[in-house]
Amino acid sequence: MKKIFLFIILSFGTLKAQIKTKIEGISINAPCELEYTRNIGNQNNYSCPLQYDDKIDNYSVTVSNLQTQMNGLKENSLKTYKTSFLKTIESNSKAEGETTKYLKLSNGIDALSSVSYLTYGSQKFKNISITFLYKQKSFIINITTNNLKKNNEIVELSERIIFQN
Repeated sequence: MKKIFLFIILSFGTLKAQIKTKIEGISINAPCELEYTRNIGNQNNYSCPLQYDDKIDNYSVTVSNLQTQMNGLKENSLKTYKTSFLKTIESNSKAEGETTKYLKLSNGIDALSSVSYLTYGSQKFKNISITFLYKQKSFIINITTNNLKKNNEIVELSERIIFQN
């Protein structure tokens, strides 16, 4: 019986917890709770740093309220606004040397992902972002990591986004 109990403790001890944090109409499923950090102008920022072994992952979300810009737009104008918004983000990202890719999120919303690399001292970091519009707000979901060997971060990050009805 002691062996079974020890086995259960050891096998579940290595699993990383997943915490759903509700943020302005969506939830983010991450290994740490995203906490409100600051408001700059019309942007709310949330983040959580996570350190394991010698690796660092920082999850962050920036939410901008676009109600003033989107209020009163009809269906056709709204579609044009959303397309233009993502094209502008794509253009700015490419100008900064980032790689971009369009994707559809779980509820069919169009989004743009971008990947960039940063160097801080001798440390190299990869920043993966997903940008989209939802309920008159723009969301930028990020993970910044020094785990450069990790693959499929865009898919993994998009699967962490849960839309609330």
